[in-house]
Amino acid sequence: MAKQIFVTGHKSPDTDSICSSIAYAKLKQLQGIDATPIRAGEPNKETAFALDYFHVAPQPLVKDFYVKVSEAVHTEVEALPVSASLKDAAKWFASHESDVAPVADNGQFVGVIEKSQLADEFIKTVMGEELSTVKGLAHDPELFFKPTDNGHDIPADGKYAVVENGKYVGMICADCVAAAEKQPVILVDHNEKKQIIDGIDEASIVGVIDHHRIGGTLETAGPISILFKPVGCTATIVTGLYEQAKIDIPKDIAGLLLSAVISDTVLFRSPTCTPADREAAEKLANIAGVDMEKYGMEMLKAGANVSDLTPDQIVHNDMKEFSSGNTTFTVAQVQVMDTTDLLDQKQVLLNALEKLRAEHDYAASFLMITSIIDESTNLIFAGNMDDVVSSAFGKDVLDKEVYLPKVMSRKKQVIPPILSAMK
Repeated sequence: MAKQIFVTGHKSPDTDSICSSIAYAKLKQLQGIDATPIRAGEPNKETAFALDYFHVAPQPLVKDFYVKVSEAVHTEVEALPVSASLKDAAKWFASHESDVAPVADNGQFVGVIEKSQLADEFIKTVMGEELSTVKGLAHDPELFFKPTDNGHDIPADGKYAVVENGKYVGMICADCVAAAEKQPVILVDHNEKKQIIDGIDEASIVGVIDHHRIGGTLETAGPISILFKPVGCTATIVTGLYEQAKIDIPKDIAGLLLSAVISDTVLFRSPTCTPADREAAEKLANIAGVDMEKYGMEMLKAGANVSDLTPDQIVHNDMKEFSSGNTTFTVAQVQVMDTTDLLDQKQVLLNALEKLRAEHDYAASFLMITSIIDESTNLIFAGNMDDVVSSAFGKDVLDKEVYLPKVMSRKKQVIPPILSAMK
């Protein structure tokens, strides 16, 4: 039976990432396709507000796409019972291409025996010595695995017992892992490899829907469905796909899509906002039965309250990795009604950014402190990037900070000039 398709947004998910994955997975389901939305991290306050408002539960959390031992273990390989004779053991080895046989006692894993041990027992028969028993030969293996272990940790040679809570499960080998069906994945709201859930090389990307630049070194084994549009929000694209399929958007899904558009365009204040975003939002608000402006401001206010977040949480908020050549840096963003409180703790935030940068060996870690009311951003950062930042924005860097009026968009107003200045 084929695996269901996972639809996922990026790491450190924002409202568009969460809501678009739910909405697109729902469209696939309505088209008779077995798809389910997943998330790469915890919803932020703004996203949680939207999910709660429209009574939609967050999707399951998936931390990686690595093939697990449980997906490749051969459970049909029976263990030798401790009561088995050496003849039984010889028959086991004759019918299994393995140099190691598991031994169990009523399902409880006892250990393993090697084929070479039977040769030693044969010598005993020639010498007239007393033969051992399977139970007597069984010993702890040098290596065994649990079902939750990553398949790529299986050595290239040999076969190994799989044990769970002391119970024998089956046998595993590297070829078994290689033959396991890969998890099909559709990416929404991202395409750069550093932003994808870990282990994507062991999965199979079957589609991408995005509104960002094409970046990184993403590769696929074969042709896939890709849809990129220069709009302010992935949810705008997903809305169009419902219309294209002539499928009515459910009320709760319309609410989530609307929330995503409002979030990514900052209630149409962001320079990334296009007429298509506003048009989609108006349709979605009508379906969801909400006042777009009133609901939008309530949602943004909910997300703007960062008073209970730690400095580490703030510098990780909606954080994304970007690369230029061999240089990798991060840019996080918080959108607030008033930047005063955050700027008052600037040094603490800079310390948290430096900790983040050093732990992952990033060239720099940035934080956009964006004012929804003033439509401006204070960009602070850790790392030796003063010259790059100064060149990118044509401003002097003062104590690891530049003030950027009329700047709200990471995608359109921050990342391009930084990447350009790094060349």
